[in-house]
Amino acid sequence: MSIYQELLRQGHDATESFVDVVRRDHSAVVTLNEPQRLNILSAPLVVQAKAALVELAADPEIRTVVLTGAGRGFSAGADLE
Repeated sequence: MSIYQELLRQGHDATESFVDVVRRDHSAVVTLNEPQRLNILSAPLVVQAKAALVELAADPEIRTVVLTGAGRGFSAGADLE
């Protein structure tokens, strides 16, 4: 079973966005965006963050990537549930 299939089995909506990407000139800011849970590294958030970072790594125009978290903290760490 793929990670995507496992997420759907767990009831995660594929349209939920937990990561925002803003590009400007040769830079990008990737924001973990689930502040109500302190940007906990849940499976959907990790899948979306990885996809965003892989896409940015393949873009020859992007030279700098800043990874940040929305709200009062970067991330509370792994989702242990």
